[in-house]
Amino acid sequence: MVTVHPWIRLMQQSFTPTEQALLGPYLNDVRARIDLHPRFIDSLMEDHVRALRWYADHGVPVSDGMKRLDPAQLGDFYLRERTAWYPLDTAAKIYPLSMGLKRMTMYRLSFYLKYPVEPEILQMALTYTIRRFPYFATTIKCGLFWHYIDSAMRRFAARPETKTPCAPICLNASSSPTFRVVWYQNRVGVEFFHVLTDGTGATIFLRTLLHEYLRLLGYDTPLDEGIFSLTEAPDPREWVDDFSLADERPAQEGFGHQSALQLRRVLTLQKSSRILHFDLPLPALREAAKERNVTVTTLILSLMMLALKPATETHGGKRKIHIQLPVNMRKYYPSHTLRNFSMYCSISMHPRQITTLENILPEISAQVSRGTSKENLDGTMTLSSKLVRYLRFVPLIIKRPIAYLLYGRLSNGVFTTAFSNLGLITLPEGMRPHVEKFDAVLGPPIRNRLGCSLCSYGEHAMFTIVESSAFPVFENVLYDQLCALSLTPYVEGTA
Repeated sequence: MVTVHPWIRLMQQSFTPTEQALLGPYLNDVRARIDLHPRFIDSLMEDHVRALRWYADHGVPVSDGMKRLDPAQLGDFYLRERTAWYPLDTAAKIYPLSMGLKRMTMYRLSFYLKYPVEPEILQMALTYTIRRFPYFATTIKCGLFWHYIDSAMRRFAARPETKTPCAPICLNASSSPTFRVVWYQNRVGVEFFHVLTDGTGATIFLRTLLHEYLRLLGYDTPLDEGIFSLTEAPDPREWVDDFSLADERPAQEGFGHQSALQLRRVLTLQKSSRILHFDLPLPALREAAKERNVTVTTLILSLMMLALKPATETHGGKRKIHIQLPVNMRKYYPSHTLRNFSMYCSISMHPRQITTLENILPEISAQVSRGTSKENLDGTMTLSSKLVRYLRFVPLIIKRPIAYLLYGRLSNGVFTTAFSNLGLITLPEGMRPHVEKFDAVLGPPIRNRLGCSLCSYGEHAMFTIVESSAFPVFENVLYDQLCALSLTPYVEGTA
């Protein structure tokens, strides 16, 4: 009995005999460029057939569709045996040590189109885009002393969203990916395990994917800084651990001695119980910060402090509210890496100090200035690098259970919450008419109740709250504070 491949049956069902005659040589060319597990071969072939069918259904002749999906764009990415492996960068080494079946340090970056997503075209955009990011086409493996990243020979899929945002990725297969692309209605999101990259690398990948998606739809969209050309060879500098660039300095302060106030109430069983997006008018937000002679980051941190005060365990004592603030080290060093190259500082205040916005702004501004200084961050990077060096010869089988317990405890005790400001995302003029906004979602903390992020594009500043509690004290107070500044947000998300 002769086995007929699924993609051949799909072609026979979807196209006329005349069209099949045109497609035959084309699909043979595609097939010759793929040497993967048979199920991945069938899936990639089906992807091409479905995309060509989509083109035909939307008035694009089969010949033009084949030109847009030129098999040469596959190169030899799905053909050659990739044997490259990468040690984890200094910042990433802790993440796989602390992961479990129900916890993993994930985050999501998304763009919202002004029309529904076309899944067939998105899949082909991902198939081509991943070629330019070989460091992302990987999986996590266990070594003797550390985890490492190994090349994964597979098809990378864009799937409809069915899981809770930033749910842990199952890494039980030899080629399990460390990121996922999901879509829902007009939103496309990429969820990353933090071992791969930080917000900068994630933004470059997402913008490159968006550019390729629009190209396949037939739009003439120019490249811009931060959008990679898929015809260029990957630059080895993109997967270098640039923590070695830091000037060695003694750490001015560490986080281990701190004990932060936590949000009240019991953690929910389902994470995350609440994901809320506050869509703020970006020009008005900038003007509000400018009027007070502070940055947008400082203004948001101050508003968060005001909202955290009534939401935390304010029963006295010396403990303070600590907000973890990531800082992109690329602004201090000439780095081309797509890997993690961020450090953290802590912004803290005792509840008794938190009175009014105008009163706390100077102190928050001073802390941001000190905490994000190159000298302070160099010291923290030096401390992190030394810790990794001290542990480098401790077998993984010993390190992992200790780190699993300590990381959960420290994430609960050292910080009250985290605030990540990805800054302004820009697009070239030809892409702007198609995109409504971007947003960023931090994965639910292991034990903390709250995580916040800000992502700006065009006229939108999307402040996102991820909260593992059903009681909306923090967001209600924050909403009132924003309204008092004439920054009334449009709120959407889970109830």
